[in-house]
Amino acid sequence: MTNYWPRFSRENFESSVPPIDYLEWYIPRLQEARTHNLSFSGMQYNWDIKGMLGDKLADISKPYMADIEDPRIIISQREGVHPDNVLITHGATQGINIALLTAIAKIRDRIDGNIVVAAESPTYAPIPQTALILADEVIRINKTPPESGIGHWRVDRDEWQLAMKKSHIAMITPISNPSGWDLHPEDRDWIIQQAKQNDVILVADEAYNDAYRHIADYRAIHTFGDNCISINSLTKVYGMGPIRFGWLVADKETIAIGKNIFMTFSGVMASPTMRIAAEALKNLAKVDQAIDYYREENLPKLRTVLEKHGIVWNEPTAGVFGCFELPNNLSSETFADHHCKANDLLVVPGSMFSEKMTSWVRVAWSIEPEPFKLAIHALDKSLQSALN
Repeated sequence: MTNYWPRFSRENFESSVPPIDYLEWYIPRLQEARTHNLSFSGMQYNWDIKGMLGDKLADISKPYMADIEDPRIIISQREGVHPDNVLITHGATQGINIALLTAIAKIRDRIDGNIVVAAESPTYAPIPQTALILADEVIRINKTPPESGIGHWRVDRDEWQLAMKKSHIAMITPISNPSGWDLHPEDRDWIIQQAKQNDVILVADEAYNDAYRHIADYRAIHTFGDNCISINSLTKVYGMGPIRFGWLVADKETIAIGKNIFMTFSGVMASPTMRIAAEALKNLAKVDQAIDYYREENLPKLRTVLEKHGIVWNEPTAGVFGCFELPNNLSSETFADHHCKANDLLVVPGSMFSEKMTSWVRVAWSIEPEPFKLAIHALDKSLQSALN
């Protein structure tokens, strides 16, 4: 039986690279084109690229130097930093690569021995598995669901403190995938404190953070000072995955190193990507409104179905997805591949994110209300089949 969760060691792959196993599960099921889809990891928004670019569309393949507004300026204004604190990348996943390479470059000459990275779990597989490729050792640090079933997923401070003392770099995801919950502010501030006390560079994948900007305790990791790197993109919250546009925000010294690394591997950004992103960044409020609308219209339907089946629903305070645990230790892979498939529905098993989540299911409400209503009906029938 295939294990789809992220890997935190090179066991059985000492002379190779572990695969991103969840894609081996997910891509074939996407290709089935099931009628109902609650599996999306990000916002589904139909950008009017032609209308947004207008006459500029004719220039999309021309070099962009000096004839578009620098996207770094728009991002820097949004983040409250100087443009030199921003590095543009080909999406958030490349941002993870560049951020980790940058962190390693900063410490490599003063480390006598192995470079150790602490990486959060459950998580997006490229986070620990990038560290497996680029560093020498990866230490797993866990987030766990609240004992009451409701509220923030929390960290075990004894476990995290021990990992921080052994590590040079820590990689976290403030908005957890698949729970959809943000870091509890007390945990966030404690992690920052531990990173500073132990001289640990903190790398934060914040691809879902923008959906939380209106929350009272929202704060990007880069705002905590030097050696704190934030990664973001237009993919997850803003529905522009195909153009592969992301960015890092950090202190100027870190960004300068990251820029050299990016240019070594990628040269410059693609012109179509930069031109589309420069215009999209001016129109993000439209998607923010759509997220609010989808939550208002879709979440009541999801709540009703889960309550009907006696399932505890730990609804995130913001964002576009969340997860729930199936009763009776029911396998979420069995649920997705048999009960959901019988109703032409696609959901994501929690085992894609951790072997501790084999009974969990991630669902998203990031689609138009009418198809969501139909998908929720299919979820209702799938739960009825699985639990009775």
